[in-house]
Amino acid sequence: MKYSVEASEKDIYLYSIGNIANTAIFMFVGTYIMFYYTNILGISATVAGTIFMVARLVDAFTDPLMGMIIDKTNSKKFGKYRPYILFGSPLLGVIFVVMFMAPELSMGGKIIYAYTSYILYSLAWTCVQIPQLALPIILSHSTARRAKVQAIFQAVGNIGSLAVTALAIPMLNWFGGDSSEEAWLMVAAIFAVFSTIMFIISAMSVRKLDIYNPAQAKQAQKGEKISFKQRMKVITSNTALLMVLISFGTDSLAIQIGNGLNMYFFKYNMGEKTHLMGIIGWATTIFSFMLIGIVGWYVAKLGKKNGIIVIEAIAIIAALGLLFTPANNTFLVMVFIVATPLIGAVNNMLSRSAVLDSANYAEWKTGINGSALVSSTFTFVNKLSQAFGAFIMGYVLDFVGYAPGLAQQTPQTLNAILYMKTLIPIAAFICSIVAMKFYPISKKTESEMEAFISTKRAKEFEGIETEAEIESVEFEMC
Repeated sequence: MKYSVEASEKDIYLYSIGNIANTAIFMFVGTYIMFYYTNILGISATVAGTIFMVARLVDAFTDPLMGMIIDKTNSKKFGKYRPYILFGSPLLGVIFVVMFMAPELSMGGKIIYAYTSYILYSLAWTCVQIPQLALPIILSHSTARRAKVQAIFQAVGNIGSLAVTALAIPMLNWFGGDSSEEAWLMVAAIFAVFSTIMFIISAMSVRKLDIYNPAQAKQAQKGEKISFKQRMKVITSNTALLMVLISFGTDSLAIQIGNGLNMYFFKYNMGEKTHLMGIIGWATTIFSFMLIGIVGWYVAKLGKKNGIIVIEAIAIIAALGLLFTPANNTFLVMVFIVATPLIGAVNNMLSRSAVLDSANYAEWKTGINGSALVSSTFTFVNKLSQAFGAFIMGYVLDFVGYAPGLAQQTPQTLNAILYMKTLIPIAAFICSIVAMKFYPISKKTESEMEAFISTKRAKEFEGIETEAEIESVEFEMC
């Protein structure tokens, strides 16, 4: 039996456990960090938003650097991607907890603490998430099957989203409420421990596929080096990647603003109904598992390009529905609020798959395997959208006079929350549609890329013939 990079269904599900950790940490920060900074640390919303933007300036350098480091990695013991997940995830867990420690400092000291801990969190997140998101490139050569891999990855990952939306508030209440510093620290610690465990399980599940690359080793021995300029062409000359990043980035901005405002919207606009936030998590998780069964049909009918365009158009309709529905109409408001993350789940899945397709597209055009570098752009855009969304929220909330100590905000503040939650996403969804109009990968292109990549990988691993030999090689390397 020839060596194949096609993962089994079991391994795909085990790998996807890592996305529970991914999603839980990312959602927890995206949903609560602004509220935590303004209502617990007492930092102004504008300062909090600025912290996120400064961290993204750091990421602009560290994310692509991390991608290039991973692409050069060829560990005999741990492969290419696993070492960064195995050793980075415990560090990420510790820093995640540190962010929610609320030290007794002056206001200036708290701001410095927030800057330092958030930037360190962002760096640790980079070390773990970039290899985590790049792994599907070795799980399957087939762009069609990769869409299903992403559907499973996202569906399983949404358990993390469910945990944040359905359990975080009850857990906070159990430990003392959302005004208690100790409650935030305890909940963060619980999420950190479980996330670290799931990251490690995920990394171990791909140990038969993420292995030492003999061809890369021979290239290094001969002194054949790929220059920085050549590696950057994987990004700069990649029209497919640019278009999907614009589409995903603007869509992610809309989702991040929506998530970040949920705590404010349910607490103030809807009158202390934060308990309803759990419905979002349940609906998204159930829908994501349903996607596993229909994603193949959806992509076969429309393709990734048109599939994203159609779903963005539906998202615009949902945002308009929320805009014109009175806040006291709880049922309709919940329908439109829940619809947005469901739509986002489809787009997220298709976009992740399209990003990996664009990595194959670049390798097909340039001959350079820059899968981790390409994934780093996705990670950076994801974090940038979260930070930019928080910056917008912070600036607008301060501008309209948001006061954390008030049980009821002014009508001007309530309107600002509603408009940010609807009008900004509508503009973002329109940008996504325009970008995908220029996405160049067709079904014919996908077939040609698959044939090229399969042949190239077969040559790279021609010294490893069977699964038994793979296990033997890995055992000897350990």
